[in-house]
Amino acid sequence: MRTQMHHQWKQTFLAAAIILAMTAALPTRAVDTASTLPDQAIAVINTRYPGCAIRDVKVEREHNLRIFEVTVALTGRVIEAEITGDGNIVETEETIAVEAVPTTLKAVITRLSARGQQVVKIEKHEILSVPSLGAFRPLAKPVLFFDLKTRDGNGIKRSVIIEQNDTQCIPKGRAADDDDDDDDEGDDDDD
Repeated sequence: MRTQMHHQWKQTFLAAAIILAMTAALPTRAVDTASTLPDQAIAVINTRYPGCAIRDVKVEREHNLRIFEVTVALTGRVIEAEITGDGNIVETEETIAVEAVPTTLKAVITRLSARGQQVVKIEKHEILSVPSLGAFRPLAKPVLFFDLKTRDGNGIKRSVIIEQNDTQCIPKGRAADDDDDDDDEGDDDDD
């Protein structure tokens, strides 16, 4: 009987030690992940997003180049930024509220709603650099677009891509001077 109790005590102790070790490892992983981000990239993120907290860092390869996908938290905002080790921001992505979109995009949302499309999520994307000659090169002028995640009355999901220029929002695949409302304004992306 005593041996059985001793064996159960050892198992309980071992289980508790494993749980404590796993719990202690979680914050360590987050610190280790943040430490993989080069100093130049951290400096650029802190300059662009003052007072931010870096939540997560993942290393990826795009066009055979190493980039870091960094999740940045600000008060009321979460931004995903792709950045090179030398601090060149490639792209940013942020989910935004309909109140935060430009007036020209609100008109697009109103037209979609009139057609029975409910906008369930709005992602704002900004492309700042593109791959060229083995590196990411900054664009002279960033490309800003919005990805409207919609659902129709039948529950079918769509993704409507809208590019924002200086004066207007232009649906993907349409020329800036094309004002024909009968065109299909999106692709059939099932995100």
